[in-house]
Amino acid sequence: MSFHSIRNRIVIAVPQLSMFKLAIFVATLLTTILAQAQWKDPLESPSFATDKAHKSLLLDITRVGNRLVAVGAHGHVVYSDDSGQSWIQAKTPSSVTLTSVYFPNQTMGWAVGHDGLILHTSDAGETWVKQFDGYLANRAIVKGARENKELAIRELDQAKNIDDASAIDKAEMHLENTTYALEDAQYDQNNGSTKPFLGVWFYDSNIGYAVGAYGMAFRTRDGGKSWIDWSAHLENSDRLHINGLTMVGPRSLMLVGERGLILRSDDLGENWRALPSPYEGSFFGITAKNDDVLIYGLRGNLFNSEDGGIQWQKVYTKSEQTLMAGVTKTDKTAVMVGNGGSVILLDRRTENPKSIILPGRTTSAGVAQAPDGSIVIVGEAGVERIDINGTVIKETITMAKGGF
Repeated sequence: MSFHSIRNRIVIAVPQLSMFKLAIFVATLLTTILAQAQWKDPLESPSFATDKAHKSLLLDITRVGNRLVAVGAHGHVVYSDDSGQSWIQAKTPSSVTLTSVYFPNQTMGWAVGHDGLILHTSDAGETWVKQFDGYLANRAIVKGARENKELAIRELDQAKNIDDASAIDKAEMHLENTTYALEDAQYDQNNGSTKPFLGVWFYDSNIGYAVGAYGMAFRTRDGGKSWIDWSAHLENSDRLHINGLTMVGPRSLMLVGERGLILRSDDLGENWRALPSPYEGSFFGITAKNDDVLIYGLRGNLFNSEDGGIQWQKVYTKSEQTLMAGVTKTDKTAVMVGNGGSVILLDRRTENPKSIILPGRTTSAGVAQAPDGSIVIVGEAGVERIDINGTVIKETITMAKGGF
């Protein structure tokens, strides 16, 4: 549409405006039109190169052999081959915030984030490709919700045919829930790619799960070439946020989330059941060595189970700062990090935890043990390193030459 045709339509639509006000109105409208024309979906916009990526908001970090890989805001991925002393920025195809990263081996990895984004690398984090996003997720969720509603209708018909009052009540409630779920899914689809993934985990280079807000859960069995909505397999009818998951046995998985949500699967994620929770507040993560499990969340709440979640013991952290991330080290000791610069160091028996506060008191969101034994923490302040006693290593952390 030309400027003159736009102006003529405005004059017809608003004849009472003064020419001065009309000029302002036209200028504002043209600015809006140009902005819309220039706007590009962050899902389709590559991350930008910066020598400060290691100082920006980073939300997760993991160790890949002798390499550390961290992810965060603006689609940033950075990696280090010297235990976190210097970093290289990787090129990524999207600029939305990344929230979690996982490698089942030393080359294959996945990162997830806002707008339902899933990225994949096959070279230990140096280059990334997009596998999945919120538009595809919404389509899959609507399809699954529609199938669940159709199944609920058939279940109700069967209950009515046998004239079982109890079965009818149960089927009617199920149909009501599936109807609401379908309506919510359709609403989300109409509003674009909005839901974030918050956690990712892979068994090997083929089987993996991505979980997130409002009970979102997807599974792949082909290394991410296709992702299937798996939320109906989880005992999470309230669609609570799922914040993290990990392996707790040879074929057992556990995930945690909002309002004390704890689910366990003993068949590698095929089916999930709810476990009694020791806490009604939200859990933000889980770390484990086989059946020895730590779950953590709001107000410094930390619980330990030595039998895979059957019994839980509260670990008194001497801190009320919310815990956001944790890692069980190779010697089976553990480190938790969270709000206000909080760091909790745990021994093998989770006794006598040591609570410290990092200088600056910024929020930490991820933690990993580096090859040299140091602890690398990421969060609001980018990258920080501490020794095994919790003392900050005084050094200048840099971006190395290279990257893009």
